Amino acid sequence: MCNAHAKSKYPISLICSKSPNPSLCIQAYNSDPRSANADLPGLCQIAIDFSEKSARLTLDLVNQLLQNAKGTMETRLQLCAFHYLNCANLFNQTGKILQSGDFQKTVNGGNGALAESANCDAGFTSSQPEEPVQLRQSSVLVQQLGAVAVLTATWLAHSGPVA
Repeated sequence: MCNAHAKSKYPISLICSKSPNPSLCIQAYNSDPRSANADLPGLCQIAIDFSEKSARLTLDLVNQLLQNAKGTMETRLQLCAFHYLNCANLFNQTGKILQSGDFQKTVNGGNGALAESANCDAGFTSSQPEEPVQLRQSSVLVQQLGAVAVLTATWLAHSGPVA
């Protein structure tokens, strides 16, 4: 499935096998033509890019849900909008940090972005109203894709794959 990437020391299949959702990971990488010839830093940038895109799509979803929200749901969704704006911006900044070659700060930036996504979900865990299903699904997607970026950055920071 990933023969085009066999020349890489870190084939996409290896990276994705360590991710929370290997098939999603492979699909995301295969959807980006840069993946075919990317080295590990390039694969990390691609992962950061698709994570940022997913966070921005989730922010758009939150803003759509806000149009009809009232009361506690409106308050929670406003907090989610704040967290997803931070999430997307942190992924964007993380890409810039990656370009500087500071791989540990790249890991930290990715983890910070994932924490912002988790903070949105946490606002719904303690009481009613429940998190809208489509928001929960979108949040899971951000977290699974973002985990690929963090995993790849971790490999860079440790100069090799983490077992």
